[in-house]
Amino acid sequence: MIYIKKILTLNNKTMKKEVTVEYDDIVLVVVGEFNKGQNGSYEYPSFSSYFDCYQVLCGGQDIIDILGQDVIENLEEQANDIIEDL
Repeated sequence: MIYIKKILTLNNKTMKKEVTVEYDDIVLVVVGEFNKGQNGSYEYPSFSSYFDCYQVLCGGQDIIDILGQDVIENLEEQANDIIEDL
């Protein structure tokens, strides 16, 4: 199940997103900001897209404080991949 909700667009680059991901057979809603990457040129370096998570919801409860940093980074990577695949 993949569900993405676009909430707010800021500067056409940073977007607040809610992404539903499955982690260890548990459905979680990851809330954060997606920053779209940009192709570079000779004068401007390129940078890749990334997702900054600040809330992880499980059953409506925010559980980010009890998750390890490695789990949060994994969820951010999954959310980033899902958004870029759209």
